[in-house]
Amino acid sequence: MGKIRVLIVDDHPVVLEGLHNMLSTDRNIEIVGEAGDGAEAVKMVADKEPNVVLMDIRMPSMDGVQATRRIKQQFPATAVIVLTMYDTDAYVVDAVRAGASGYLLKDAPRELVLDTIRAVNSGASLIKTSLLTEAISSLVQSQKGYQPAEESSPEGCIEHLTAREREVLKLAALGQSNKEIARELSITQDTVKKHMQSILGKLHASSRIHAVIQATRAGIIKY
Repeated sequence: MGKIRVLIVDDHPVVLEGLHNMLSTDRNIEIVGEAGDGAEAVKMVADKEPNVVLMDIRMPSMDGVQATRRIKQQFPATAVIVLTMYDTDAYVVDAVRAGASGYLLKDAPRELVLDTIRAVNSGASLIKTSLLTEAISSLVQSQKGYQPAEESSPEGCIEHLTAREREVLKLAALGQSNKEIARELSITQDTVKKHMQSILGKLHASSRIHAVIQATRAGIIKY
């Protein structure tokens, strides 16, 4: 396997330097660039094609939530980990809704940062259950009675999922990685990836979490 390509985004040079120094010691990670704001991050994702973006959540001009949303719309295969000072930050909920795969406190220890990068790169979603539940509840409440004309209802989309795809989605909702899902269902990781790609396509979802939200709205996943 090749190195995990990582883009670091933060508007504080000291934080950028600290993260760069931390990650550069791992031989399985390649730092492909650094950005100082969300707009620059979106451009660099297009240019550098990172596997994972470490995204500061609060920045001037374009914050991490807006940048995450644009990245996931344009480059859905890119995983985004948001960086925050507090694990109760309301911005984190918005980032989850935008498609973030995980979040880290800025003072997280090196091994946790590396483990989180590896996990989201392998397809896992590392979001505290309470934050994911809040994000789903918030989205469901905000969209009650509203359905864009160009988007199929989640109930209608869910009907197109196969029984196996539903199993994969339910395990993904628990935060399991492709490897863990494969072991649970006695299938290969490549098969899990194909199922997940099919799920995202059928649900018009930008990320696993977005797919989980769609499934929750349709009632096949309960929190």
